[in-house]
Amino acid sequence: MHSRRLFFQAAAGSAVCIGAPAGRADGKPLRGVFPIAQTPFTAADKLDVESLVEQLRFIHRGRVHGFVWPQLASEWSTLSEAERMEGAEALGAAAVKLRPALVLGVQAPNADSAVRYAMHAKKVGADAIISLPPVDEKDPKAVIAYYKRVGEATDLVWSENRICLNFQGLRSFAGSR
Repeated sequence: MHSRRLFFQAAAGSAVCIGAPAGRADGKPLRGVFPIAQTPFTAADKLDVESLVEQLRFIHRGRVHGFVWPQLASEWSTLSEAERMEGAEALGAAAVKLRPALVLGVQAPNADSAVRYAMHAKKVGADAIISLPPVDEKDPKAVIAYYKRVGEATDLVWSENRICLNFQGLRSFAGSR
């Protein structure tokens, strides 16, 4: 018998796609070490875009393979849509000249918002996207539908328009019911 806990363990483990053997033919390799950046704020509690970009430059100087923002460590759920878009644009502009692949988090409370973030990630030049499952979604089929919809929104990462996700754990969970 499978539990919700097992499902979310599979989903959480799947959300970290780094280490996959493939990448975009026209992009940077998507394998190696991909740290998740923190989100810096100014003393006035505004997104510190320059410090965010400096984290990417630091990763570049360290010859690290990639850079992921925003995810859990980045406090993505506390950022406004405008802050997420601004951060993604700044990172996209800087990443063009730097070695690390840029992976932008597109998770959101619903698929419509996640699709908007995915399309914006493509526009700003991200090499890949990554997404956590919707926080309040309990139905495994709804989570899979969410990932399918987001993955079909852009051609970023892997063939067949799939989001950066290893579905093996989800398939085994969903297929056992």
